[in-house]
Amino acid sequence: MNIIDRDLKFMSDMSHGNKANNIVLHHAASSNCSIEEIHYWHLQKGWSGCGYHFFVRKDGSIYKGREENIVGSHCKNHNTNSIGICAEGDYSKEEMPGIQKEAIVEVCEYLMGKYEIENIYGHKELGVTECPGGNYPLAEIKEKVKDNVKLGSSYPGYLIKKDSHKFDWNVVKIQRHLVELGYDVGACGADGYFGGDTEKAVREFQGDVGIDVDGVVGKISWGKLFG
Repeated sequence: MNIIDRDLKFMSDMSHGNKANNIVLHHAASSNCSIEEIHYWHLQKGWSGCGYHFFVRKDGSIYKGREENIVGSHCKNHNTNSIGICAEGDYSKEEMPGIQKEAIVEVCEYLMGKYEIENIYGHKELGVTECPGGNYPLAEIKEKVKDNVKLGSSYPGYLIKKDSHKFDWNVVKIQRHLVELGYDVGACGADGYFGGDTEKAVREFQGDVGIDVDGVVGKISWGKLFG
């Protein structure tokens, strides 16, 4: 997942300590806007800057808002325990492009893997608002994310190997279990990306349990991990 950072300049009075327990989905209520415009609008309100943690444009591009550990300004009474994701568009009137929908699903999966988040809400489910709009595919996004994160203990049927650019929920599961067993998967922890640190941990595990050491999680390695 590629997250674009426009190096937004925030005011200095920002509160740290956000607990990422939930995801809250929003729309910009504007058919055509950028992360820079969102940032400007929120500064004009007297806020520290962009109140969301992520912004997803109609072309599927994903932008960084405020840091994930910074308290948000997007959902009253829930800013200290949630990650806010805003979609470009006015979904009280428009239909969401498929590529944007898929990008939002990807961000949700990434965050759920990183923070073990279980709940996704539309803004209107937590406050008196129409956001993210009646045409926002809220139920569809929730269902797609839910389907993608269902993980049993059975081998998923494909080789899981180094690919630091692709998020995979099965990688999250592998990383979490390796950490529980005392292996080091890197500073990012169970982030769902199979990079060099995860490959090294897999190799160490394979050597310790006496199976072929190749850094790839196939049926045998999976069975040793979860059997």
